[in-house]
Formats: sequence, structure tokens, C-alpha cells
Amino acid sequence: MPTSGCTPSVSENPGFLAGGGELGELMRQKDWSQTPLGRVERWPQALKTAVRIMLTARQPMFVWWGDELINLYNDAYKSIVGGKHPHALGQPASVVWREIWDQVGPRAKTAMSEDKGTYDEALLLIMERNGYPEETYYTFSYSPVPNDEGGTGGILCANTDDTQRIMGERQLALLRELAACTSDARTIEDACIRSAHSLETDLRDLPFALIYLLDPDHRRTLGLLAVTAGVQLCGSNSPVRLAGWVGSLSRTSLRYR
Repeated sequence: MPTSGCTPSVSENPGFLAGGGELGELMRQKDWSQTPLGRVERWPQALKTAVRIMLTARQPMFVWWGDELINLYNDAYKSIVGGKHPHALGQPASVVWREIWDQVGPRAKTAMSEDKGTYDEALLLIMERNGYPEETYYTFSYSPVPNDEGGTGGILCANTDDTQRIMGERQLALLRELAACTSDARTIEDACIRSAHSLETDLRDLPFALIYLLDPDHRRTLGLLAVTAGVQLCGSNSPVRLAGWVGSLSRTSLRYR
């Protein structure tokens, strides 16, 4: 008989954990007796069924189970959990997602205590998966999973990452706004001011901007600060003069004066 910390042999692995890529392998190797879920052989049938659905799914999915909402997830979900993988496996959901628990916690409570599903479309979640805050958007639903006694044992969740779509749409809207706003400008100064006003409508993508006018002399650039957006004139943060020598503008090496 293996001791508590040993990896079980293949013959001892239940069939519902078969396959499943990397997460299936990690789940087979993990000593679940050291978690609130206990030994795999004693898991309730409802949990086994939910885990099997999750492991065979192509869509990012997770299962939270028990009073502590122990976190189980599939390969597709690795991109969502990010740098928290693989330590997030078998941890309470409130620990894994502490930075967004004020948002997702109440939804989980609704599913668990009221036996009601939840649904959110393109919800903004500021995640910290890789050591820094990230703006993300997800569409997801929390579906209560009944336990073997007829109560609610856990949550099954399918996720869709909308981050690139939402940010792309927002950036395209900014480009349209910029083109429309500057089309009637009659002077260079007016075009700069209109551009700055447009850029200030999307501070999430462009927290600040400095617009410089370049010397028409093609041999070098000599920029004079025209307008700012999202930042006040303040010494080195917004230098009035910007100079550098260029062979082509894309390879400019700039320095402050």
C-alpha cells in the first residue's frame, strides 16, 4: 500500500480521470487526500461526472467543489489561470482568485446557497495572474451541480475570453473618433488640439499622450511639444523639446533637451 505522500499507480487511477492532457495527468498524480476533497476513490459520483465533463471539454472550464470551492480545471483553462498554474489546482477558489473575489464570490454564493445559475457577458475583471494587474473581460456562467444527496455540491463553469474583442473594438472606436474629429481641422495647431481631445476619450488604452511638431528638415527631427492628453506639463515627464538624428523615422533614437 502506498503511503500518504506517494503518487498512486496507474491501476489505482479512476477511469473518470483518464486523458485530459496535462491537467488530467496532474490530477492523477496529485495526492487528494491532503485536500478537503479527500481520496479520489471516495469522491461523490456527482463530482466525478462534473470532472469528466470538464476534462473532455475543449472550452475553458473549471469545477469548484465543496464548502471551500476547491478548484479543478482543464487544459483550456490554463491560459486564464496564467501564472497561478499549476499551484491553483486543488486550492480554494477564494485563494486562487482573491483579487477578484469581491466580484465572483457573490455569484458563487448565489449558485451554492440559492441553487441558481448566474450568467455574465464580457464582465470586466482586473486579474493578477502574472504578477501585475491585467484588464480582462470574460463571459461565463456558474451552474450549480447537485451532490449525491440532492443538495448543491459545487459549480461547473464554462468561460469565453472576450478581452481581445472588447479592447479591439474600443481601439477601433478611438481611431474612428480621431479621424472624424480631425477631418475639419484647418490648421496644424487645431489638428493637434482636436487629436488630444480624441485621445482623452480612451484613457484605458492611452493613459497619456504627448504630441510633438517636427521640423520639416528631413535630415533631423526637432520636436516642439504642441499639446498633451491625460497628463499635465511637468518637467521630464513632458519635455518641451525632443531632438534626435534619424535615417528613417521608424529607427529614430530620441533624446530629451
